Amino acid sequence: MTTAEWAEAYARYFDELSEASKSELRRLAHPDIHFVDPFNDVCGIDKVCAVFDHMFETSHAPQFTTEPPLIAGEIAFIKWRFTCRIKSRFMTKPLRIDGITEVHFDDLGRVTEHLDYWDAARQLYEKLPLLGGLLRIIRRRLAV
Repeated sequence: MTTAEWAEAYARYFDELSEASKSELRRLAHPDIHFVDPFNDVCGIDKVCAVFDHMFETSHAPQFTTEPPLIAGEIAFIKWRFTCRIKSRFMTKPLRIDGITEVHFDDLGRVTEHLDYWDAARQLYEKLPLLGGLLRIIRRRLAV
């Protein structure tokens, strides 16, 4: 298989991600996978699975929608949208986060690195009561 095929399979995993399918990651990823997002920097498949367990525990109806991966040599970039409702009385509106994942593969097509890039301040923190208002004021003051 090619990097493009591996990346398409990985993107499809996220499009179809559910409580029932989350363990499929063990087939797609290297046991020592390195996963980074704005909240986590973990190594090892068990720790990455724990990140997804936490997502399902703290949100209602989490859903990823991906676009076709872009390939640059042995690296893939996957643009995605994540939607859910946070299980919190403080965050009652649906959450929508847009981001890009940089994915590295080994020679067998297993994911060795999953690096998420998204704006946590604007897409999440600014939606929080109290903190959100303060962050919006700071952003407006720093803007040109």
